[in-house]
Amino acid sequence: MASPEDEQLRLITWNVERSSISRFEEQMTALQERTPDIVALQEVGVKTSRRPRQYLRNHGFEYTAHSHEFRFDDPGNSSGCAFASRWPFRVLPPETFEMPNKHQALSAEFFTPFGRIEGHTVHVLPGSIYGEVKTEMFEALYDRLAVDDPPEYRFLCGDFNSPKKESESGEVTVWGSDESWINAERSVMVDLADHDLTDVYREVNGYGDDAYSWTAENNGNEFPRRFDHVFASQRLHATEASYLHKYDDLSDHTPLEVVFAPKGGLHEEVKEIDRGTFSADDDQTVEASSPPVSYEALTYEEDVRKVAPDANYRRGRFKVGWNDAVNGKELNEEVLSQLTWENLGWRLGKLFGETSEDLKEDLYEWCVEQQIE
Repeated sequence: MASPEDEQLRLITWNVERSSISRFEEQMTALQERTPDIVALQEVGVKTSRRPRQYLRNHGFEYTAHSHEFRFDDPGNSSGCAFASRWPFRVLPPETFEMPNKHQALSAEFFTPFGRIEGHTVHVLPGSIYGEVKTEMFEALYDRLAVDDPPEYRFLCGDFNSPKKESESGEVTVWGSDESWINAERSVMVDLADHDLTDVYREVNGYGDDAYSWTAENNGNEFPRRFDHVFASQRLHATEASYLHKYDDLSDHTPLEVVFAPKGGLHEEVKEIDRGTFSADDDQTVEASSPPVSYEALTYEEDVRKVAPDANYRRGRFKVGWNDAVNGKELNEEVLSQLTWENLGWRLGKLFGETSEDLKEDLYEWCVEQQIE
């Protein structure tokens, strides 16, 4: 019988303020104390983002991704978003949100013991500097997420630079210098609740408190704001939500921790959750846990990492040998022994998929089917 802890999923979202490498390591150490299952980070700076998966994996997160790996616009920007998870996930394409600064968002499908969870994290830029861009970002979030038949498990989290204030009765006041800006901001902060994405902190704790996650300073005065949020579906069933102010000295934003007890419970094949700390082997490449971009992800039951959990490691070991072979070294038997059908599908897609996206996906999914069979 599963323990109460096994029935829970812990999510932390945190704007890490473009931290230096040394401070990023401190932040990751702090996160380890909380034993989260999924971590969403915003404003991961360019110095750290060159090796984000290395630091995340070194601090116990086996599966990781950073938006810098998938960005195609504004390559000079110095920050992005990251996911880290104890379970496999597939990154959704940057076009998930048709907005400027696509690297300020990251979307994925997580294959968890509770089933598939759709997750999105975003850093909405401040309107005081990027008013028009902020409006377009909110519009894009709403257009993608305001669907009539949403997945039963999904969340949206991050730094939204909103709202301006909240009343004890629950009235939300947003920023905005014109009607389109105000409407766009409200569409996410308020109206997504009509599409099964509710403000988790308020759902759990109600209104009337002085919760905040960031503080503006002006002429010696301080203005606390609650800018960091998690919006989630009702069936994810948030039971706890709190801002972790003990870590305020590590960033100008406070991390938000949410505990879910998904109403569907554990997947029927899962008896308990192993929350032991992942340890990256010295000889294991960081790239072993780099998730592919998926345009039509496999279902939870079909996903190869559930059927063959060690495939992710083998793919990484093969990738190292493959790249060495491309550079002129011999492709030896030890490398070939790591080859899996999934791996072959991905390699064939890389080789032949440049002229046909459909071919790349067909090859990959066919090879995965061969491995499962």
